[in-house]
Amino acid sequence: MWLEETSRAEFDAGGRVVRVKGLTRDITRRKRNEERQDLLSAELDHRVKNVLARVAAVVRHTRRRSGTTDEFVNALDGRIQSIATAHSLLSQSRWSGVSLADLIRHQLAPYTTDANTMISGQDVMLTPAQTQAVAMVIHELVTNAAKHGALSSPNGRVSVSWERTGADATAALTITWHELGSPPMAAPVQSGYGSSLIRDLIPHELGGTVDLVFASDGACCKIEIPLYERR
Repeated sequence: MWLEETSRAEFDAGGRVVRVKGLTRDITRRKRNEERQDLLSAELDHRVKNVLARVAAVVRHTRRRSGTTDEFVNALDGRIQSIATAHSLLSQSRWSGVSLADLIRHQLAPYTTDANTMISGQDVMLTPAQTQAVAMVIHELVTNAAKHGALSSPNGRVSVSWERTGADATAALTITWHELGSPPMAAPVQSGYGSSLIRDLIPHELGGTVDLVFASDGACCKIEIPLYERR
């Protein structure tokens, strides 16, 4: 408990104290609010630094893998928009978590319609760290599908499904991305920044696994994420 005291003394003609009046107030609520504000400011500072570090890494790697200025600008814009979308969803929930279904729909929105996509899975809430990592991976899968895969063909389709398995320390989320009807590949898919990010980001940041295969009829990606909190 926090207490704030104020007092005033009254004196007689000889200068002696004859009375002291005082007031003690309970300011616990105010101090708790101040502490909470300090924590929020520190957390905001931490998140801004993380976002800036992530953007800086994206800029650096995108520049290395871009052949022209236009290619660099387009790729960078898409990746930053993906980060911004995830950040916006987290802000709407006051950073308490984001629905996986909402996240996937937002990442697919610029390229898809009801006719070329199918989304299915139980209601799963992602933590802020999971939201940011999954958003970037899904963005790379969407971008690849729009350029070379199922979303570049009028007959192509993308299926995204997920399920939660296990409980407590064994709880895991499995996300399956499957493309059908992709145009035939003229040459084997080269490993670029996008495919490297898909394969490496989830294991590095969330301790999960990723199995990415570029088959003749389209990409197939299986992502498994542990749902217990990492220490």
